[in-house]
Amino acid sequence: MKFDELKKGESIFIDANIFIYHFGGQSDECKEILIKCAKGDLKGYTLTSILAEVLHRLMIAEAIEKGYISGRNPVRELKANPEIIKKLSSYIRNVDKINEMNIQIIGLTKELISESGKIRRLEGLLTNDSLVLTVMKEFDLKNLITNDNDFNHIKWLRICKPSDLL
Repeated sequence: MKFDELKKGESIFIDANIFIYHFGGQSDECKEILIKCAKGDLKGYTLTSILAEVLHRLMIAEAIEKGYISGRNPVRELKANPEIIKKLSSYIRNVDKINEMNIQIIGLTKELISESGKIRRLEGLLTNDSLVLTVMKEFDLKNLITNDNDFNHIKWLRICKPSDLL
């Protein structure tokens, strides 16, 4: 499914990579989807765990971009050099911008986490992906905005992927 096939007022679930591509300037389509959410043209949903993943990945990207780490094993390098982390700030500002995008941020509950185990057993997904599906089912969401191929075998999903990645 293409991004322009989404109709005004539709609900979408936004995966972590869409935020990453937007903040990294890698996709105008991802930027447009988030603008449509901010305007209220689309109803966006995501998870607190996705925000944590976005924070983590943007922190690493910022450290690499600023030349503080090499990127071969970025987590190990950051753990060994906590002073670097103290110098980073744009990743936090970017994730804070998500709060201004009119996207409903869903918190994980022990019930959702428990229910996600059924999805893992049924669909063979990893933990974070099973949480996405669990929340989508709970909120009756069919449209998943992602670039993750791990969802391709889920028949009831309408997957929308960016086609303009730089």
